[in-house]
Amino acid sequence: MKYQEIFNEYNSLLAKRIGFLETARNLREGYISTKSISGKQYYYLQKKTDNKISSEYVREDMLPQVKSELQKRGEIEIAVKQTDEQLDRLESAANVLDKALYRKLVILRRCSVMDAMPAEQRRKSLLFGNAMTALEGIPASADTENALSLWTAGQRSFRDGYLQALVKYHLIEV
Repeated sequence: MKYQEIFNEYNSLLAKRIGFLETARNLREGYISTKSISGKQYYYLQKKTDNKISSEYVREDMLPQVKSELQKRGEIEIAVKQTDEQLDRLESAANVLDKALYRKLVILRRCSVMDAMPAEQRRKSLLFGNAMTALEGIPASADTENALSLWTAGQRSFRDGYLQALVKYHLIEV
């Protein structure tokens, strides 16, 4: 493939981005607040969800671990942002060099969003997709249904099934 180095670097960055997101998913989010009650310090993990701030008491012996997780999450968020900037630059270069390469990169990035989803969100996405195709009256092929089931179970990447379908219907070339 022409511009294979750009393609390979892009794939590598996408894999790193997915790894960052999967790691961050298992870390706490929010910030630590301290309240002084009767001269004693109490620590709370606070986070905003749906425009509401929730608080969770943090025992003093757990405070270092919680702070460490929050710091790690912050570092990951910075790494994701930097990775996104690198992906944007590669897409811009591909758009100038080769429109077909640019389209492939955009497809890969969209697929990576699907692959970064947690299991429950994958299940909900599949249910939504099934509802939409039922409304449209356009059933998915057995191959597509199988690929989506494997993706939902975490046994196959969304990208592999999606690219297979695009090639099958001659929408992209490998």
